[in-house]
Amino acid sequence: MATKWTDRICDHLARVTFVSATALCVVMLIVTLIHIFYRYVLNNSLTWSEEFLRFSLVWFSLLSASLIHKDRGHIGIVLFRQRMPARIRAFLERIIPLIAVITTTVITIYGAGLVLRVEGQLTPALRIPVAVPYLSIPVSFLFMTIYGLQHLIEDTRSKGA
Repeated sequence: MATKWTDRICDHLARVTFVSATALCVVMLIVTLIHIFYRYVLNNSLTWSEEFLRFSLVWFSLLSASLIHKDRGHIGIVLFRQRMPARIRAFLERIIPLIAVITTTVITIYGAGLVLRVEGQLTPALRIPVAVPYLSIPVSFLFMTIYGLQHLIEDTRSKGA
């Protein structure tokens, strides 16, 4: 079957997300090494590095979670799934992706509201808008929503085939 346009969009979004998360991880490693060097060799701590690393870790974690969501890689309780009657298992396999889309959509909306509420505040050490680290919530959960919609489309395609 030819690749659908939704597959191409999600694959491109995942590649951009992967490159961004990888770059962020490399930057975090470099900042960590610089932080350690300053603290233990020069005996002089950096004032901004811990805050940067904290915010970067949140961004990295949520972007990575969205990539895992794309591949349907989140943990499922296999033991319960295997012991369920076939009809209940089939029902849950259909309903859980829909519940995931609803949940990630709600978190995206509430995350966007949170970003709007902290508008104008600055972080103590970096002096960047507080909205920058908080933006990781709506962005990552929007990606999860997009991937979840793709899962629903895939499931519909496979059921129709």
